[in-house]
Amino acid sequence: KLKTVDLLINGAGILDDNQIERTIAVNFTGTVNTTTAIMDFWDKRKGGPGGVIANICSVTGFNSIYQVPVYSASKAAALSFTTSLAKLAHITGVTAYSINPGITKTVLVHKFNSWLSVEPRVAELLLEHPTQTTLQCAQNFVKAIDAYQ
Repeated sequence: KLKTVDLLINGAGILDDNQIERTIAVNFTGTVNTTTAIMDFWDKRKGGPGGVIANICSVTGFNSIYQVPVYSASKAAALSFTTSLAKLAHITGVTAYSINPGITKTVLVHKFNSWLSVEPRVAELLLEHPTQTTLQCAQNFVKAIDAYQ
């Protein structure tokens, strides 16, 4: 029914450092593939209208959680990819933003596996830090979008 898409939100993610390939595939490769697919429609060099991409990255892209280095690296890769996309906006007509939430109370953080089981209590320890609810995260996400319109 819709003739155009104005905003792509890439938000898939998993947190399980025992599943190395899957973590990278979902958190990074999935972001790249979805972005690549939408570029066929949006790239102004191909006559597209441009658009806005908001990739859900993580604060771990800036400050890794050492017990989950695969997750942290996959989010750092997504952040670096998004930063590169943003610098290409003048060529492609596609604006890119990263959304980098802190610890958000989702099923991801209740129980997960650390890399090589270096810290069996990593989920418990992580939740000792300040967290936000999914509603708070979503509300802040909307505020960020509104601020750039």
